[in-house]
Amino acid sequence: MQENPEIPSVWKNKEFIAFIFLRFSLIFALFIQSTSVAFEIFRITQKEIYLGLIGLFEFAPILFTAFYAGQLVDRLDKRKVIVRSIASFMLASFVLMIVNFPGIQEKVGTTVYLALCYFAFFILGLTRAFSGPALFSLLAQVVRKENYEKAIPLSSSAFMIGSVLGPLAGGVILAAFGIEAAVGTAFALMCVSMIMILRISPKPVPKEDLIEGETPMQRIKVGFKFILATPIILAVLTLDMFAVFFGGAESLLPAVVEKVLNAGSVEFGWLRSAHGIGSLIMLFFLSSLPLLKSRVGLKLLGSVAMFGVCIIIFGLSQNFYLSFFVLMFGGAFDAVSMVIRQSILQFKTPENLKGRVSSVNSIFVSSSNELGAFYSGVAASLIGLIPAILFGGSMTLITVIVIAISIKAIRRVKLE
Repeated sequence: MQENPEIPSVWKNKEFIAFIFLRFSLIFALFIQSTSVAFEIFRITQKEIYLGLIGLFEFAPILFTAFYAGQLVDRLDKRKVIVRSIASFMLASFVLMIVNFPGIQEKVGTTVYLALCYFAFFILGLTRAFSGPALFSLLAQVVRKENYEKAIPLSSSAFMIGSVLGPLAGGVILAAFGIEAAVGTAFALMCVSMIMILRISPKPVPKEDLIEGETPMQRIKVGFKFILATPIILAVLTLDMFAVFFGGAESLLPAVVEKVLNAGSVEFGWLRSAHGIGSLIMLFFLSSLPLLKSRVGLKLLGSVAMFGVCIIIFGLSQNFYLSFFVLMFGGAFDAVSMVIRQSILQFKTPENLKGRVSSVNSIFVSSSNELGAFYSGVAASLIGLIPAILFGGSMTLITVIVIAISIKAIRRVKLE
């Protein structure tokens, strides 16, 4: 498919700027909302299981609908999918805003309140199954392929800034003005997201990319066949999944702070933000560095390996400052690998398959995040806190070695 010659350069591209603000405001809103509502749910229940249910209600619909969503996104106007997704996000946010309005929570009772909150989180998770592949595909439609090297780090930065500042803003607003102000702010930011997506022109699917009479199951099979037949895509997805799965040491931070560092909540807050700080600093540099010019595969393998090394050093550290800087460097290496992974997926995936490939990637990432945290907790219970962290970092290194040896395509991949 030919590129649109009318698409301007990344710095003068109004649609790309709208896309960046869209991605930032949406992720910022979602994190403010999830942070504040989770805190409120724990405040009224005082049981951790109710916090775990939030993740379950968000992850389950992604797991069961992502494959269908991916093939559907490939057949539809990406901009239209995102408009409908944001409308769905706004509906769920409106429900959370209403049930947390002063006096409403007391009137409906705890059981109904929790049921409505979990219903809203289910809708949020279901919508993410569609919005994720659509946003991934839309990026390739608002910038030239030769501008990916600048566009992808900027897009990743928008996501990272929103995910770092969102929980912080949610906590501050919650403490200063209450839960109703926090969820109200999230709803307002989603309205901003809607304004941003409406500033992007429609992106209909070219007729030549559509096959008449093809069933959803056939389209899903085509996506899987492409992934299995493309070693570099398979390598990226596998590396992402297992590196995150085994490198989930940050889920054990509360235990590390209390049992190893003998520190308090302030130190925990700094350590919790260290990864994001390192990622943001690196993403700032990556927007101008020629990261994708040569030896892309080796840079990817090296960055994931160094992330594993940082996890091992973190497990051995008994000093707060060393732990902070190690986690910050781990975030920086993670940012490098994230940009390269996203770039490989964008370059190597045909336009008519981006939704399906992105949907598989979203399941891998969501599974590794959720299951990785669960694995870390189980491992720490069975073999001890420090051994669990060291084992996770070591397995990350082993994963890199196995993929480098077994999938040779990743060592010599070129982005063009």
